[in-house]
Amino acid sequence: MADPDKIFLALKSDTRRKILSMLASEPMYLTQLAFNLNLGQQAIFRHLQLLEESGLLDSDFKDAGQGAPRRYYQIARAVRVEVQISPEMFDIGMFDVPRIEIKTPKDFPELAEIVTKCAELGKTPNSKEKLSVYSNLLKDLSKELNKVNIAKSIAEATYSNIRRQIRAIAFDLLPQRIDQRIIQTLASRGGELTIEDLSLILNLTEETIEERMIELDKAGLIKLEKKNVLLI
Repeated sequence: MADPDKIFLALKSDTRRKILSMLASEPMYLTQLAFNLNLGQQAIFRHLQLLEESGLLDSDFKDAGQGAPRRYYQIARAVRVEVQISPEMFDIGMFDVPRIEIKTPKDFPELAEIVTKCAELGKTPNSKEKLSVYSNLLKDLSKELNKVNIAKSIAEATYSNIRRQIRAIAFDLLPQRIDQRIIQTLASRGGELTIEDLSLILNLTEETIEERMIELDKAGLIKLEKKNVLLI
C-alpha cells in the first residue's frame, strides 16, 4: 500500500510534478530531464531520488546505442489519490491500481462497449486506422469518466449532508460532547462498531467508552453486545 506522507511530499514540488508528467509519456534519463526543465542535473537528481524513495519511480540502466548505458527513470506504479475535505469529514483514500485484465462492467453499458472495443482492437495489427479508433475511444471514455465524476460528486454531497444531519440530531439528543461524538461515529459508520474501534477513531480509552455506554444505554440509543456497540 502506498505511503500517503511520502507521496504527498513527493507531489509538493512543482518540479517533481513536471517530472512525473514527462515520464508519463516515456522513460527518460537525467540529462533529458535537466535539459527539458532547464535545471541543473544535480537539482534534478535530488528530485528523482525523492520520487524513488516515495515509490513512485524506479530506474534501470539501458543501452543507449552509443557510449555507456544510461540510467532511465520511469513511473513505477499506478496510484490513485483521493482527498475529501468538508465541514463534515476529512478523508484520504490512496489505492494502488493493479495492472490486471480489465473485466467488462455490465452495470455500465456504454463503458462496457468501450472496454470490449478496446480489447478487440488490441488483437489487431498496428495501423493508422487503429490509431484513429483508439483516439475516438479515448474521447468516448472521457465522456463516461465525466458522468462518473458527476455522479460521484452528487453522492459525496449527499454523504456530507447526511453526516451533517446526524451531527445535528446527536447535538439535540445529547448534552455531553463525548456522547455526541460516540453517537455520531456509530451512525456514520453503519450503526455497529466494537469498543476497540470507537476507542481508536475517537482517541479515547476503552474504559471511557465503556463508561459512556451505560448512559447511552439508559437513553435508549445503543445496545451493548459483548464488545460490540449497536445503534438502536
